[in-house]
Parts: sequence; structure tokens; C-alpha cells
Amino acid sequence: MKAQWMMVIDTYEGLAKKAADTLSGVVSGYLREVLPVKYSADIQAESLRGSNLLILGSVDANWLLASCAEQSLLRVPEQPESFSVYVGKSVLNPDRQMIAIAGSNPAGILYGCMEFCNRYCGDLLFREGYLWDERHFDAPFDRALPHWQVSRSPAVKDRGIWTWGHVLYDYRGFFENMAKLRLNTVVIWNDHVPLNAKDVVAYAHSFGVRVIWGFAWGWDTDCKEAIAGLTGDAICKLKETVLRTYETQYAPTGADGIYFQSFTEMTESSVGGMSVAQTVTELVNDIAGQLLARYPGLHIQFGLHATSVKEHLDIIRLVDKRVHILWEDCGAFPYNYRTDAVEGFEETLCLTEALLTLRGEEERFGAVLKGMLNLDWNSFTHFTEGYILGERTSAYIRQRQQAKDKIWRTVQAGWLQNAAYVQKTVSCIAAGNDPIVEALVEDAMLENRIMLPVALYAELLWTPEADVAELIAQTAKFPCVSFANW
Repeated sequence: MKAQWMMVIDTYEGLAKKAADTLSGVVSGYLREVLPVKYSADIQAESLRGSNLLILGSVDANWLLASCAEQSLLRVPEQPESFSVYVGKSVLNPDRQMIAIAGSNPAGILYGCMEFCNRYCGDLLFREGYLWDERHFDAPFDRALPHWQVSRSPAVKDRGIWTWGHVLYDYRGFFENMAKLRLNTVVIWNDHVPLNAKDVVAYAHSFGVRVIWGFAWGWDTDCKEAIAGLTGDAICKLKETVLRTYETQYAPTGADGIYFQSFTEMTESSVGGMSVAQTVTELVNDIAGQLLARYPGLHIQFGLHATSVKEHLDIIRLVDKRVHILWEDCGAFPYNYRTDAVEGFEETLCLTEALLTLRGEEERFGAVLKGMLNLDWNSFTHFTEGYILGERTSAYIRQRQQAKDKIWRTVQAGWLQNAAYVQKTVSCIAAGNDPIVEALVEDAMLENRIMLPVALYAELLWTPEADVAELIAQTAKFPCVSFANW
């Protein structure tokens, strides 16, 4: 008679609950039976000696995980969101197996669980002796599991996605898939706040995802017209509008900050004799200063397009340091929409290096990377009223996925060819101080399927030093990853 598997947890709340749910679902699927669960505080060692153990939680709260740490089977880094995973012989009985996952905090517990489900389980079926054995391919937990130990911390602190809200069709699936990729931040841009904004924020938080609401400051779609209209009265009116919009629409949602753009998305460095860099710096410092005076802890991200200001960094240097600049359009891929736009990459990398400490060594450099899917601007129209975000039928989502797969085929090929450029860029950024990296992944059906390029991007934010070919091979085996099949 085979030994029973038993899950031992220290809590079933918050992100640890999400981790336990995910792990139980994956392992139960392999076992093809219900997985018993016990609390570590309620169980003694003797009653567990005959079981294979699946242990999840924190070293401080779970005596089994503490025992693993004492024997150097787990080495959990202190950095938030870090984790350690061990697969091997049980600490209670060398004739039994054990899977131990410990996190430095609740997010670390969740991410350790995702690491096991993605990387270990994805690779497990391809181990020698498994692939061509049909029975074990279906039930790998029926035999001895390959030994594995890993400890990881994220290389990039804030790891996220940037998207318009109206092309996010199922916010629940979207955040669930973000968590599978260990991403923790999303910027959702809107013309008007969604009616269900509080629900969206609450659900994102349940998966450890911070929500940053995006809206324009003095800009619609015509940057030249916007900057030309910035008279004294217009600036005062704009300031009042931004303050009122935040206080009445976004602050009540419980979100984690705001993101804005202001007429820099153009190639000209001046309009009508007005310097774009000078004008935007003065505007940002004025409005952000007012906001931060009222809300000192408010997290503000400033989406700044390098195309119009890169020749005047001496001016941009004066942007209020409390405002986090997220640089866009800095040059070649991965700042470019096209994955084959790699000409001038070295110059782009040099610009990134220069921007890392533009406002001093404490600068939190931020970037919005591209090269995936974006809006269909030919069919775009601005919203004039609020709307309900992320509530579409499964039939609509399937139909939309089929249409997007046609584009994903090309994007997927580009990432397979040029992922090394992303690696070099992320490696450069990761050397900065607590960087912020977001990828433009909009109208891309992430809520329905995790495509390989998105998974590669997410993995590089954790391990930018990885060999690209090896990373592609590993990520392609993640059970949650899909390939465009059109």
C-alpha cells in the first residue's frame, strides 16, 4: 500500500490561503484523490512519520519548516517576497518524501508555491524515466520525486503590467494569472473610473497585486494641442480637475497609487517655442506638489516618453523626487512595440544606464517595456462615462482569444528570437535602486491564457542573469503557459 500524502499548513488566510488552494489543486490532480490538510500547531511528529508531507508556510510559524531550516534544507532569504523550496526525503522519516515551501512573508509563500507548480511540476514530467512511461506521466507522485532545492528573491521589486481597463475582459482571471507569474503591480488606465473599481482592487489585493489607476494630466490624444493650451488659467483648472478626480474617484477605491501622462508622447522637443521638458517638469511639480501636500504617502507614477525630452535630461532631473518616473519609448526593443526593432539597442541601453540615477543614487528608476500586444487604435474611441471593468462572457473571451492568437504568433516568434535584448535591459535595470518595471500587455487575453512572451518577461524580473536559451526551455514547460496556435 502506497504512503498517503498529507499537507501541513500554519495558516489558511490571505495570500497563504491562495497558496494552499493552488498547491492542493495541483497535487490533488496528480494524486487523483483528496489531499488531507492539517495545521502544524495541531499535529505531532509521530502522527506524520508514515506520510509523505507537503508543507507550506513560514519558518517562524511552522515547526516542520523550522526543522527543515535547521537542517539547511530550506534557506529563505530575508528580502520580502522571497521563498525557498525543498523536495526530497522527509525530515521525519527517510523512507518518506517531502515537499517543503517556505516564504519570507505571505507573498513569498504564494510565490514559492507558484515556483513549485510552474518550474518543478512543469519539468517533472520530462525527467528521465517519466516521459515515455505513460502511467507515470499521468501520476508522477506515485514514484520517488527528483530531489530539488531552490531559494529565490525577485531582482525587480515592483513587477507589473500596464493596460487600458476596457480591454481587460475578466479581471479575476487576469489577477489570478498575474499571481501565477509572480507579478505584483498593475497600472490600469481609464478615461473614467470603472463602476466596480473597489471590487477590482479588492480582488487584485487578494492575489498580492497592487493596483495603480492611470489617468491623464492635461493630455488627451493630441500632445501638441495640449501643450499649446497650457495658459495660466488652464493650468489652475487642470490642477483642480486632477485633485478632484483623485479625491472623489480614485482615492475611495482603496488602490495603491496613481499613474499619469502629460503630452510627452511625441518626437518634437518644443511646441510653439515652449520646451516640452521644461513645461512638463513645472506642471508635474506643481500638481504633484499639491497632491502630496494633502496626501504625503501617495504613490505617484509619471509615464514619461523619452522621445520628446531625452535631449533635456538636465531639466527632467528637477522633477520632484517623490514622483516615480516610468520611462517609455527609450529606443530599441524592448522599449519598442516591434520585437525586430533592435537597431540602436546599445544606445538605448546607454540611455537606460544614464537614467538609473538621473535624480541621484536613491532614484527608483521605472520603465514601461513593450513588444507584446497593444490596443487596436484604428477602432478605438474614448469613453465618455464610467463602465463596468472585466465582466465579459466566456464565449466572448474565447472568440477574442482566437483573434489575438493571430498576432501572438508573430510576437511569440519575435520573443524567441530577441529575448536576449530583454534580458540585457532587465539586467541593467535590476542594478538600480528598487526598480519598477511594467510591460505593456493590453488586449492580450492574459485573463484567459498566459502566452510564452509574458511568462518570459515575468521570469526575467526574477532571474535576469539566467541563460536565455535555458530560460525559454524551462518556461515553455510551465503548465500554465500557452503558445499561439493559429
